Amino acid sequence: MGAQYICPNCEYVYDEEKGHPREGWPAGTAFADIDPDWTCPDCGVREQVDFLPIEQFVRNDQDGEVISMETRAAQAVEQGTGVDQ
Repeated sequence: MGAQYICPNCEYVYDEEKGHPREGWPAGTAFADIDPDWTCPDCGVREQVDFLPIEQFVRNDQDGEVISMETRAAQAVEQGTGVDQ
């Protein structure tokens, strides 16, 4: 099974195995190969860079507190789980 990535806003899941042909990403397209400016096809709010590997998803942030990629990285470093540790 291919890796899966989730939109933290609406919980749309991009599955590398399935791709998203309607969006121009055929089955087997690696998430890293998707245009970084691509927005979520369900909510249109998040860009590719904001998606998370599904195993890292903790909660939906639709409470209005937008958690940016930079904020998540800073929180990971604070918690000692950052890749720079």
